[in-house]
Amino acid sequence: MQPAYDVMAPSHPSLPERDTALARLRRDDPVQWDPSNEWWLVTRHADVREISRQPELFSSEPRGPWHVFEYHFSMQAMDGPRHVRHRNVVSKAFTPRLVSMLSERAERYADEAIDALAGRTSGEFVSDLAVPVPLRIIADMLGVSDADLQQFRIWSDAMILAGGGHAEEDVLAETGRHMGDFMTYLGEAVERRRAEPRDDVLSWILQAGESGVLDGDERLHHMNSDEVRDFALFLLVAGNETTRNGISQGMLTLFEHPEERARLAADPKLWETATDEILRWTSPVRAMRRVAMRDTTLGERKILEGQSVVMVYASANRDEDVFDEPHRFRVDRSPNEHLAFGFGPHYCLGANLARMEIRVVLRRILQRLPEIRLAKGGHAVPTPSALIDGLVELPVEW
Repeated sequence: MQPAYDVMAPSHPSLPERDTALARLRRDDPVQWDPSNEWWLVTRHADVREISRQPELFSSEPRGPWHVFEYHFSMQAMDGPRHVRHRNVVSKAFTPRLVSMLSERAERYADEAIDALAGRTSGEFVSDLAVPVPLRIIADMLGVSDADLQQFRIWSDAMILAGGGHAEEDVLAETGRHMGDFMTYLGEAVERRRAEPRDDVLSWILQAGESGVLDGDERLHHMNSDEVRDFALFLLVAGNETTRNGISQGMLTLFEHPEERARLAADPKLWETATDEILRWTSPVRAMRRVAMRDTTLGERKILEGQSVVMVYASANRDEDVFDEPHRFRVDRSPNEHLAFGFGPHYCLGANLARMEIRVVLRRILQRLPEIRLAKGGHAVPTPSALIDGLVELPVEW
């Protein structure tokens, strides 16, 4: 049987068409074999959770088919004791204190991005308003100086393009050069922080890694300089792109649902639930892959050892068995058990930071540019990515 929905298509169909196809899969064939890509598509919320909670059975480590390259260096591509060790060290930096400290900066950076549009009545939302805040927040976390910010953005954009899985060969070659340059930059930054710690995440993780963390067997583990550098690279890719896409897709969603946008304007307290509804609705990470470590069953299908399963978050977040009126965008939705940040041992450590940035940036833009709207004759341009649901362009006017 040919799959009803090609999760790896570089540009997906319209949302109604996509949602109809995924709803059909959830109903008729929720664990479907895709012979062209040789993996199982998993579309139900319960099955995605089941896979996510069992890393010993469904491994995150790079094996088998997926996109152009996998992040072998990231916690996302680790399981077992190594994943626990890295996560325990890094979690010491991702604290409520960090979110609180960066919340003030996020609002300031949002204001500065808006200020830069003074005297204009139109712009390109993604580059003008969605990109600057998460990029500068990640730069602050890594201790990147203002002088290096433009080069930092070049590195970020290049790796995001390649990570989507549809870059041309020459682009991938250039990305490899950018990655090498950035790894060198990060390695030097790590050594500088080791000698002279600062009040940034890179220094905090170094300190936690050097002091060590205890595992479940009370063994002390450390994180070396190369591992800290690799995490910083992962933070650039994972923390930057998903947040910028949540912001840009969130704004487009509010354009498309003016009645819900009006509710937010009338009652700002709704931003708490609205942020999670934006994440459910947009699912910035479209899908993630796992590999079966032994023969098993899922949804009455037999999964063989070594076969890939692709968890389609865009489908799980519309599951009729979990969400009331799943195809309706509601800023007051509660409860909201979306899987935009994953589930289980690999649940996103930066989830609260991402929520804060999306909430702060969108709220500030709507406060200061209350008439912002899609530009007349303009349309959103989706990111040509197999993995990410994002926007390349969103022309706006006010």
